[in-house]
Amino acid sequence: MKRAVITGMGVICGNASDKEEFRRACTDGISGIRKCTAFSAEGLMTEYFGENTKIKGDNRLYELIRISAAEMLDDAGIDSGYISSLGTNCRMFFGTLLSTADHYYKHSKAKADGKSDNFLASMNDYASYAKELFGVKGAISVSSAACASGTTAVGMAFDHIRNGICDLAVAGGADPLMIIAAYGFNALRSLSSGICDPYDESRDGINIGECGAFFTVESLEHALERNAKIYCEIIGYGLGNDAYHITSPDPSGSGAYMTMLSAVKDGGIFPEQIDYINGHGTGTPINDSMEVKAIDLLYENSDKKPAFSSTKALIGHCMGSSGAIELASVILSMNSGKYIPMPNLKNPINGEKSLSSETYGINIDHALSNSFAFAGNSASLLIKKYTGGG
Repeated sequence: MKRAVITGMGVICGNASDKEEFRRACTDGISGIRKCTAFSAEGLMTEYFGENTKIKGDNRLYELIRISAAEMLDDAGIDSGYISSLGTNCRMFFGTLLSTADHYYKHSKAKADGKSDNFLASMNDYASYAKELFGVKGAISVSSAACASGTTAVGMAFDHIRNGICDLAVAGGADPLMIIAAYGFNALRSLSSGICDPYDESRDGINIGECGAFFTVESLEHALERNAKIYCEIIGYGLGNDAYHITSPDPSGSGAYMTMLSAVKDGGIFPEQIDYINGHGTGTPINDSMEVKAIDLLYENSDKKPAFSSTKALIGHCMGSSGAIELASVILSMNSGKYIPMPNLKNPINGEKSLSSETYGINIDHALSNSFAFAGNSASLLIKKYTGGG
């Protein structure tokens, strides 16, 4: 089995347009949730969304991919030509929820306006667009496991690297801010009336966000051979499904607990060795309550429970790509040694002391990043600080 490391990343979301800005915004508790300008919020429960206001026009998805892809390549010290030279030794894993919906929406608008479009031909061209930007000539896999898609995509890349199927992989995802998602969650009565406050007793729903986030995942040997900068090592992941309800998670937290436990066992460590958990933490009453129960189950035989928080208070819920952008926040928190706070937190759920509204210094050797999605889809990634050696 080979060791897998992350050697480059590129991000764009509501509170940042590059990884350094993202690091500062997250660890300083700066929210990018604001009044929406991408579309009219008339008739919705809220006008607050995690929008990146630098993106204009109808091609938000492609801009999110383009900007995060360019930064990832530059950060990894490679280019599309280098990736192309690897041939089938590089693969791409793309996690998304709304990329196909974006085409459905544009197609519906075109039909309503009496215009024709090449709907079937363009349905999946976002993946082809990303593939060409990165220069990937190997296999492409698209994960659409609801809001666990981004985490699942990185987990699949990890599996391919450690099993020697390829030496380098591009993994991550993108989802644009779309009115179709806004109306969908509005119909579910799941939108927050203001700015969301995950894990707070007064939480009332989500803010929808948007992002693009991609990583270079490669074998440690390959990274050392090209003298790459190494952010962290991926050591385990878990996938699961509650088989409980189409939208609601199992309130007992048992499904989420089993997924986290799978990641911990896969990584060959004990729960007590985890220093930080990035929770799914949407800000909805049911999800947050379930997730806290799941974490309690993971630590029911331990006196130590790690610090945890949710990035959604800062960037909103970025749908299928949320796990990718949140993994980036965990890696940057690990490398900067600063906790990611939740600025709106005033009354933590059940008096939980592992949550904070303020940042502080934290040493993170092991971290877990969680995604718990509709239909019970769940995924957890376990990463470890890289301290050198081969």
